[in-house]
Amino acid sequence: MSLEETKVRLLTASERADSLLAQVNELYVQGIKTEEKFLNDALIELHNSGEIDLVEIVGSLDKSSSGHDFFTILHVFEDVLPSLNSSVEDVLNCLVHIDSGRAYGAFERFCSVEVYRPRDSVEFILAQSERNAYAPFLSSSILAYDSERVTEAIQTTESLIVNRNEMVRSQAYFILGRLDVGETQANVIWGLLSSSACNERESGCCASILRATLYFGAKFPSYWSQIEQLLLTLIKVAHPEVLHEISDIVAFQRVNLPESVLCLLVKQLAHVSSEHNHTISNINYVLVKLLENETSLIAVELLEAILVKGVEINELGYFSRELISKHQELLNHIITKWFLSGVPSLCHSVLKLLHDVTDKGIELKADMALLDNGEKQIFVSHKAIGWLFTLPTAAASFILSIYEMASPITCKDLENDLYSPLLLSYPGELKLFLQSNLDEGIQEHLCTRLLEKLQGYHSDIEKVSGLKELMAPSENIGAYWKKFNKDMQVAYEEASKTSILSHIATTQSLLYGNSSIYYVHHVNGDKVRQEMQMHSFSHSTEIPRLNVLDPESLDYTLRSYRSGSMKK
Repeated sequence: MSLEETKVRLLTASERADSLLAQVNELYVQGIKTEEKFLNDALIELHNSGEIDLVEIVGSLDKSSSGHDFFTILHVFEDVLPSLNSSVEDVLNCLVHIDSGRAYGAFERFCSVEVYRPRDSVEFILAQSERNAYAPFLSSSILAYDSERVTEAIQTTESLIVNRNEMVRSQAYFILGRLDVGETQANVIWGLLSSSACNERESGCCASILRATLYFGAKFPSYWSQIEQLLLTLIKVAHPEVLHEISDIVAFQRVNLPESVLCLLVKQLAHVSSEHNHTISNINYVLVKLLENETSLIAVELLEAILVKGVEINELGYFSRELISKHQELLNHIITKWFLSGVPSLCHSVLKLLHDVTDKGIELKADMALLDNGEKQIFVSHKAIGWLFTLPTAAASFILSIYEMASPITCKDLENDLYSPLLLSYPGELKLFLQSNLDEGIQEHLCTRLLEKLQGYHSDIEKVSGLKELMAPSENIGAYWKKFNKDMQVAYEEASKTSILSHIATTQSLLYGNSSIYYVHHVNGDKVRQEMQMHSFSHSTEIPRLNVLDPESLDYTLRSYRSGSMKK
């Protein structure tokens, strides 16, 4: 299809706005398939010749309209906008109506085409009664000034800084960080930023100054020492908006920050509240970025600070996965350090970190550089048992790594802890774990002794298992299971009330047979009978035996291990 044919199809459909936009959508999709690129040129020529008014048509577009693809129309319009002959007022009214995030760049290109457009745009925006709706286009207007009119751009921006409207001032600060200026004008920009930082009180505007200042420093590195001093003024009060801006810049923006500035900003993130969900989400990526840049010490300090403030480690899923999968040595260091601290929130975070992100077969190694005496070694071993009791392989592997470096007296205590409560509670999982270590030649003597003690324990149980005096009466056993089944049924019914499955699936009661019958309803009203064969599935987990044999003693032991503290 040629350019003229494309124009004819558009003109034919231009009697109604919906028909024209539907035709634009159709031609766009067709152009992708055939690689014909005549649509944009056709729209530009038709608009500039006055045969259609594309700005007015798009400005009246209903977002909820289903006759054509809304985002396709916007994409095409934003591509052709810089080449359209339209007034600044008409274009701004149109863009405010459609409210598209991509429109800012398109409008900047539109303003840069004619020398008068940036100035006219600023004047029109400031004259509006609904200034907040138009203010976001101020930056596009002023950044459209060409290189020969930078002085005018700076003067216009300076006049916006004293405006009473917070949105206008925020845009002015945004502009200061992105104006393409030379070394001569850089000092003027710096003067405006530094004076604004001292005078501004609105938190949103302070966040804009912060971003602008950091972008300014990236373009003019000689100012970093002065910027660092200015940042102390900007961040002395931990406004949520400022913290979010810091987290966004450090996590996602390609700003080459000096280490001292980076440390200053990251340290400020420690003041985040557990209620600031979006900032915490950004910190998730900040932590990963710090690991990638080999600044793990800063990452650990920030992580510990926000956990103590009430942030849950399962809110940092991306960081947790990266830590476990790619930074095993750092993971071992963190776990050892947190167990040694004895801080409940940090110790509990170890359990959440391992339980929510990976399977129960993970193996750990203690950071022996932190455990320089037997008291510390026993202390962290007890913490591992207390907090990781439901992850027996992780707890046992952690203690085994300490056993390799411990003194004979400490080793004896560690062996007792491995046997009881761990091995006696999990004879299935830990027996396999110890046997695998034995096969690989790891701690052979210890693993052999533990397995022999476990075998002897089971042999003693078998000797007395047939004594009638130790057996509960059959009627008591029957009563127990009857009550157990009743309690399980009640628990199932209560859980079903709040289960998400009830919203996405239909409950069916199977009275007999090994298949389920259901009907698929088509649009035309027909029903098709379907039959689904039943399949079995199962899941098993090992219940800690001491929780059955001696639950009170086990509970006391685990509580004392979790709450114990180091002697000072």
